[in-house]
Amino acid sequence: MSKKNWLAAAAMGAILTGAPAMAQTTIAQPELAPRVRTYVIEAGAMKAALDAWARQSGRAILYRVDEIQSMRSPGVHGKLGEYAALEAIIAGSGLVIHRDPSGSIAVSRPNARANDAALVAETADAASQASASEATVMTDIVVTARRTAERAQRVPVAITAFSQDAIREKSINNGSDLQNFTPSLSVLGDVSRNQESYTIRGMGGSGGPGTGSGPGVVGYFAEVPSSASGPGNFYDLASLQILKGPQGTLFGRNTTGGAVLMEPERPKMDTVEGYIDATIGNFDRRGLQGAVNLPLVDNVLAIRLAGQMDKRDGYVRDVNTGRDYLNRNNYSLRLGVQFNPTERLRNYTAVNYLKVDEHGGGSILLAVNPARPYAALLQPYLAAQQARGVRQTALSVPTFERAKNLLVLNNTEWRVGDAVTVKNIVSYARTRSTSANDRDSTLLPIADLLGAYPGGWNNNLRTVTEELQVRYDRGPLRVQGGGFFLDQKTPAPLTFRTVNPMQVGGLLGGGPLIVPQALWSTLGLSGPLAPALSLQPSAHVDGRSKALYAQAQYEIAPNLTATVGYRWTWDRFGGDIQAYQDADSYQIFSKLAALGLVSPAQAAQVIGLNANLCVYDAFKAVAAGGFPTLKYPNCTSPTFNGKSDGATWQVGLDWRADPETLVYAVSRRGYKSGASNPIVSLFLGESHPLFAVRPEQVTDAEVGIKRDWSLDGVRARTNLSAFYTWYNDIQVIQRAAISGSDILTNAQRARVLGLEFEGMIIPVKGVTLGATYSYNSAKYLEYDTIAIPAIPQALTAAQPSRDLAGTPFSFVPKQKYSLSAAIALPIPAEAGRLDFTANWSHQSSQRVTPEAQPFDTIAAYGLLNLRLDWREVWGARLDLAVFATNVLDKTYRVTANPGYNNSGFAGSIFGEPAQYGVQLRYRY
Repeated sequence: MSKKNWLAAAAMGAILTGAPAMAQTTIAQPELAPRVRTYVIEAGAMKAALDAWARQSGRAILYRVDEIQSMRSPGVHGKLGEYAALEAIIAGSGLVIHRDPSGSIAVSRPNARANDAALVAETADAASQASASEATVMTDIVVTARRTAERAQRVPVAITAFSQDAIREKSINNGSDLQNFTPSLSVLGDVSRNQESYTIRGMGGSGGPGTGSGPGVVGYFAEVPSSASGPGNFYDLASLQILKGPQGTLFGRNTTGGAVLMEPERPKMDTVEGYIDATIGNFDRRGLQGAVNLPLVDNVLAIRLAGQMDKRDGYVRDVNTGRDYLNRNNYSLRLGVQFNPTERLRNYTAVNYLKVDEHGGGSILLAVNPARPYAALLQPYLAAQQARGVRQTALSVPTFERAKNLLVLNNTEWRVGDAVTVKNIVSYARTRSTSANDRDSTLLPIADLLGAYPGGWNNNLRTVTEELQVRYDRGPLRVQGGGFFLDQKTPAPLTFRTVNPMQVGGLLGGGPLIVPQALWSTLGLSGPLAPALSLQPSAHVDGRSKALYAQAQYEIAPNLTATVGYRWTWDRFGGDIQAYQDADSYQIFSKLAALGLVSPAQAAQVIGLNANLCVYDAFKAVAAGGFPTLKYPNCTSPTFNGKSDGATWQVGLDWRADPETLVYAVSRRGYKSGASNPIVSLFLGESHPLFAVRPEQVTDAEVGIKRDWSLDGVRARTNLSAFYTWYNDIQVIQRAAISGSDILTNAQRARVLGLEFEGMIIPVKGVTLGATYSYNSAKYLEYDTIAIPAIPQALTAAQPSRDLAGTPFSFVPKQKYSLSAAIALPIPAEAGRLDFTANWSHQSSQRVTPEAQPFDTIAAYGLLNLRLDWREVWGARLDLAVFATNVLDKTYRVTANPGYNNSGFAGSIFGEPAQYGVQLRYRY
């Protein structure tokens, strides 16, 4: 078989279980290549027999699941040619074999629609152009939204799916890029740029500063809960899927907003293949990725090794140090092993490693609250920043972000019989990260995180998951059920170093110690504030989650299927924390005494009280009317614990009106784990209403239609969904609520309503137009914040309850749309193919906090990306592309630090400027 036809067959294999409808064709059926093999295919379900033939023959085959789902095959045993074996498998079934000159193979019932023969040829043509731009063919990506492989157009769920080619062509490198092409998805970060927070249909977020909770949009890698944020994830994938709305029945807790599924390319048993892809561009961009697929034992063992590296200079520079922020410096490696010892047993093992070592976010100061303590000091810095613009900054901390992530998983699938399959998925993950950031975005030491202790980590989690799933699939009934277990803990203490302004009397003193400029050099200061270093030598968090679930699909009438699912989840979470005041920070009082500004006795008193003082023990002692005496290393470790549980469910109905039309209606319940606030337990006790955070509950109703069109040579696809969501006990963050720390609380009720559209049309050959649109109206119906009492020992003033009903959600653009156009440019056939694509994405303004304040809204913005692809350059296995992103060089915000009403300042990070480059890919 030629290399081109082999690529066609391999691509067709990706849609093995969901080809378009097909009928008998008049194309002559030449004999298959005379490859004789020994076939061992048991009698049983026709689908299982055809899949076994595909594996044992090494050929892809197209069929429609609904046409064959009730059929049985007599099987085949013996040494036969491929065609003879296939004829034996379908003997007596009434199925007909089709084959076109490219070698594409399909089976269908003879009474299928006559004009579907054209679809067979079109699908084969699309497969043979697997490396071509997705915008030039009407592709249908295989998805795993229901934990099994299906065509996206056949799944009654709102999904946006991308193949690896689409990811490459749209320059999707992280979540911020992904949101530009996904309806209802919004991705924002914090001061740490790589800590991206996904929100879908108004639900998601990153959880809170306490334990429990977590993001409301969960990433999955090869069916294992993982992280979809940050760099190094979106390469060598079979598909990238964004599922919208609650997904809790099959995917578990916390998927109240949806899920992001990353399905890696798995090793292929019968071909040596791979690619290498290099990118260079402005900002000294250097990128490299590649993969190699190696079969080791025929039809039994194969491996796939892939990796990527991305380096780029930052686009924000520190005017004092010259350090560039928002750079890229990361690499990752991935090993996949496919082991199929028998026809009924398939085993996939993957090891994924990621390392990030970047300079972090270059935050920009945007506003200063004149009513807050540091206003007079911050105003000159704000004026200087406004004069510099958003591509330069001046920070007191050389920020950075470092991470090492390891994931090892095993997915074993055992086909017990014709109708029963058992799957077991086990994983081990180790996630470590540390970062330094400057939240006040100035040279002043007001809110600075210096990162972990040397050699330590701010975040260090070991996570083990185990899931056992049983599937039954026979006739009109499909059932999936199983159990899930997650255990998470910190194998080593979490450490932090935080800098805040020195107080006049030390930790429990009055206002900030402000030093006249004439004394700065004498006291060794670079500004008017003396920094006080707080050290956290130890903290631990742990969590455990268990769940049982089941979901059934039943075809109650031809092409009419009902779905019912239920899941119950139990969560436990807790931890401990320890902190003390660095002794060296207080030596400034000795210098003040030497200058005669304070008496030696006063200096000795402040130093004696505060040096190495156990922070939380001191707060508790003062709250009880006592005097703080405990010093490090004799600090206690306050503990905090909590638990929650809840149900998720799904009921739905979908109707295949015709082979190209799917209509569905579904209602789902989502559950997000409860949480606790350690800072509340320290100052107010665990009985205070602010300590325990209730779990979220989300209930939605969604209707949708997925439709493919073909009329007079014009082909189109239109997918439309509309939804209404009831949202209760929404977990929200109250900024700097206690002792300058954020806390997680509950808003009572909210609603989200909206619609989504994804469409594509091919009006003439070589021209493809696409569009996406989403509308989301999300607002609180009842939101009374919990009042916070005055806490003298925490230097926290009383905060009354506030009524925020009617305010819009944060991080939810009301409208988003994207427009794309792809044109195949005329060049000689022997020169290859030349495609020009343009993508325009736009989103309306979005709030970043429900409280009114300056810069509480990210303004609307639009981005234009252009790309020119020259494929199969002069017949070689070489592709050359020239690309440009954010061509109009728009300035837009991608993070928010809305602390204006609390800490007294607001800042942000801005998105990437115009970039351009050249990409070269060699396939073998």
